[in-house]
Amino acid sequence: MDSTLRELLAAAPSAEAWREVCRLLADAGPQDMLAAVSHLRTWPADLRPMPDGWWDERGRGVHRPWHAAAAWRALGDLADVQNGRPPAAGTDDDDETDFACFAEGATAVAVPADPSWLLLCAAAEWHHNGGDIVVWGTGGHTAPAMLLDGSGFHDEALDAQLSPDGTVAVCSVEGRLHAWRVPGGEPLWQLALAETTDPADGDMAHTAVRIGFSGDGRRVVAGSAARGVHLVDTGTGELLHHVRAAPCGPVALDRDGGRLAHAGGAGGIVVRDAATGTVLLCHDTGLAAVNALAFAPDGTGLAVAGGLPETGGSRHVRPAACVLDLARNTVTGTRLVVPSGVPAKLAADSPLAAVSTRCVWGVHGPLVNAVDDAGAVLFDATGQVLWTAPEMTVGGFSADGRVLVTVGEDVTAVLLDGLVTPR
Repeated sequence: MDSTLRELLAAAPSAEAWREVCRLLADAGPQDMLAAVSHLRTWPADLRPMPDGWWDERGRGVHRPWHAAAAWRALGDLADVQNGRPPAAGTDDDDETDFACFAEGATAVAVPADPSWLLLCAAAEWHHNGGDIVVWGTGGHTAPAMLLDGSGFHDEALDAQLSPDGTVAVCSVEGRLHAWRVPGGEPLWQLALAETTDPADGDMAHTAVRIGFSGDGRRVVAGSAARGVHLVDTGTGELLHHVRAAPCGPVALDRDGGRLAHAGGAGGIVVRDAATGTVLLCHDTGLAAVNALAFAPDGTGLAVAGGLPETGGSRHVRPAACVLDLARNTVTGTRLVVPSGVPAKLAADSPLAAVSTRCVWGVHGPLVNAVDDAGAVLFDATGQVLWTAPEMTVGGFSADGRVLVTVGEDVTAVLLDGLVTPR
C-alpha cells in the first residue's frame, strides 16, 4: 500500500484526510483499495461525502469499487426544488422561478436506484393550495416536471412510491390514486378509491393512504383504514380487488403480488391473499405500533417497523422493528430489533411516525428509517444506527435498499453501500 495512503488511514479521521484518501484510492492496487475501503467504513459517516468526480461517474452509470467508501451526498435544498433547478455553486437563491411551492416543506419522497432525479411531494399551504407533486433533477440530465399542481386541490400526498424499475410513480390525493410515467411525468391513469368511512374529525394515520409495489412491479396496493385496501394493475390502473380493512395503516406486496400484508390492531399484522382478500395469517409482533412493512425479496420474511414502550413504566414508545421468518402462511421465527443510540425524544407512536416511517428489504437486508417530529433515525436488522437526521425530515428508500434520500431544508442521499457492513 502507498505509504501516504497508509499514513492517512492510520491517522485520526478528518475531512482533510478524507479528501486526500479519495484522491489516492483510484491508484491503489485492488487488494490495497479494498482494504482501504473496508477501513474507511469505520470512519464517522458525516466525514465521508461522495466527491463530485465519483458522483458524476455514478450518474453516467460507471460504478467504481471505491465508491462504496462514501456515505452520503448533498443533492441540494428545497429552494433548488422550488426553482426546478439542480444545485449550482454561486446560484442566488433570491433568483427564484415559478416552478413549484415547497414553502411548507415536503411530505414524501420517492427514490429511483440512480438518484439523478427524485419524486417529491410538497406540504399543502393550509387554507390555500394543496401540495405540488414534482420530478426534480438532482443534476443537469433530467428536466423538472410538474406532475400535479396543488392549485387544483387542498390535500397533500403523504406517500409516494416508484415501481422497482423506477418508471411508474403513484401517489394519492383527495381519495384518488394518480399514476405517471417518470421521470417525464406523462399521466398514466387515475383511480377513485372507495368512499371514506372516516368521521369528519378522523386523524391523519386513519385517513392517510399508504402505497406499495410488488417486487415485479406489476401490481400496486393502496391501503387506508378509512378507505380499505385497493389492489391495482400497475400498467392499466384496473382495480383488481378491494377489501375493507380497519385498522390498516402501512401495506406491502410480495414479489409477484400474490400476498398482501397490512397492519392490524396495535402491533399486529395481517397477511392476505391479494387476489381474494382471504386472510392467510394474523400475527402479533409484540410491537406497540406498526408504521411500515417490507417483504423479503424471496418472500420468506417480513420486516415490520414500529415501536416498543420503554421499560420502567414509561409511556414513551421508542422506534423498534420485528423481523418475521415466513414459511408459506406460517410465522416460523421472530426477532425484535431495538436500536441503540436513538435520540431520546424520538417517538414511534406520533401521527408523523405513523405516516412517514419507511422500511425496505433490499441487498442490505431490512432497513428502517423511523421518522418523528424530533427527527429521523436509520437502523438495520442488527439494531445498529446508521444515520440520523434533524427534525422535520422525511425520507424514502430506493427499491434495492442502496440509497435513502432525506428531505428537510436540505436534500441528502444516504449511501447504504458505505454504511452497512457487507454480510
